[in-house]
Amino acid sequence: MNTQLQTLFQQLEKQREKFSSWVANAPASAQHQQPAPDQWSAAQVLYHLAQVDKQVVAALEKRVASGKPLRPLRWSTRFRSVLLNLALKLPIRFKAPAAVRDVPDQVQVAQVITQWQETRARLHAFLASFPEGQLNREVFFHPRSGMITLPQTLRFLLEHTHHHRRQMRRLLS
Repeated sequence: MNTQLQTLFQQLEKQREKFSSWVANAPASAQHQQPAPDQWSAAQVLYHLAQVDKQVVAALEKRVASGKPLRPLRWSTRFRSVLLNLALKLPIRFKAPAAVRDVPDQVQVAQVITQWQETRARLHAFLASFPEGQLNREVFFHPRSGMITLPQTLRFLLEHTHHHRRQMRRLLS
């Protein structure tokens, strides 16, 4: 695996392990407590994060399996990726894209943790087989920023998870 991808994957894994541990080690009442009827519990945030990863990995696999040529990285791609990650660093709420917006009322935390781990194993396999010569090609469509490269996709996942860090800590405190 490319060293840049390996580094980003290791950072993603640290985040996944930390978030999973926070929720798994919290009392059940704290895991499932919603601060308001229209706000997610810690278990629901964990579910959302796992679903985002699952959607991203499925989209990456589908795009590469399609055999369609990948467009080269463009300036506009860099710009959109920077804007996306900058927006995720801001302490404001965003409406989740429709594909990952719905979360169940009751979340089985152990099941979500297992599924997230399985998704990450798929991501690792994908990264290990991704041709290094394609790293500067657009491979993933983000609903807000458009097409981005694989390293940009991994940075988005890092920033997205980090965006939910403050929310998760507040929910479990």
